[in-house]
Amino acid sequence: MQKPEVTVFMAVHNGEKFISQAIESVLQQTFKNFELLIIDDGSIDNSISIIKKYADNRIRLLKNENNLGLFRTRNKGIAEAQGKYFATLDCDDIAVKKRLELHLKYFYENKDAAVNAGRIKYINHLSKKTGTSAPIYGDEDYVKALLLFTNIFINSATMIDMAVLKKLMYREGFEPAEDYDLFERIAAEYKIGVINDFLSSYRVHSNNTSSIKRNSRKTGERKIIERQLNRYGFKYNNDELNIHLKFTSAEFDELNANACLLWFNNLAKQNSNKKIFNNHSFKMALARQWLRLCFYRLKTKHDIKPFFKKGMIKYSDLLNAFLKSI
Repeated sequence: MQKPEVTVFMAVHNGEKFISQAIESVLQQTFKNFELLIIDDGSIDNSISIIKKYADNRIRLLKNENNLGLFRTRNKGIAEAQGKYFATLDCDDIAVKKRLELHLKYFYENKDAAVNAGRIKYINHLSKKTGTSAPIYGDEDYVKALLLFTNIFINSATMIDMAVLKKLMYREGFEPAEDYDLFERIAAEYKIGVINDFLSSYRVHSNNTSSIKRNSRKTGERKIIERQLNRYGFKYNNDELNIHLKFTSAEFDELNANACLLWFNNLAKQNSNKKIFNNHSFKMALARQWLRLCFYRLKTKHDIKPFFKKGMIKYSDLLNAFLKSI
């Protein structure tokens, strides 16, 4: 049998409701040379019987003897994978038909890249579209500066070079933000890239990990943010860190415009002095965070006038950031 170019990895735990859609979206890919590695992590529903109905020799089903949890199951998948590249698809998500083709096109054109990620459409439990992720137009410094605030990569729309992934792996102590930890560590050492095509539909519902473990996620995110700020040499106090973490967790309700501005100006000044990121790219990343805050306040019918006072953020920067996000 031909060695697969790509391992598509799917971890399953009681995924009977949506797993058929996920599997079929992989089998319908325009790029055909892949293996679909599925690891069942102790399901007690009909997930395994559903998987076994698909008579395709590209599907490889493994079972954990005990429930290992997501990050350990992912690491087992990495160890078992046979492909040159690794693409995760959560068992409740749906890949577009050209997902693998578009990922590989980027890798073939950017030989030194370790990871690339595309956009997603958000869907609900009925598979109805509820929104989309924003595009990312900018250089690598812009992308890395965005990672300083939040995880911009979604597993189900990402492909990683297997050699890099086997070296770094997922780590304990960050779950359920272990994907953010991984992508940030990759970005610290390797070239990263984005594709502004929709590659998957990401399902948001009451039972997915993002909805269940919010407090644990914030603990992991705090470690990742502090690690980045310290590695780049940014100086901060506890109040500034707490402001920064509100952007990471998208908790904008109690943020004060003046306090945010002082922290953003502090970051911009330190970046300029230390030459960490390209100045323009970093300012665009800051302006994008400002826009996230303003859009949230509009959506929740909060007053945004304090965030557009003279001297807050340059209108030219806001306009450029807005154009990069539509």
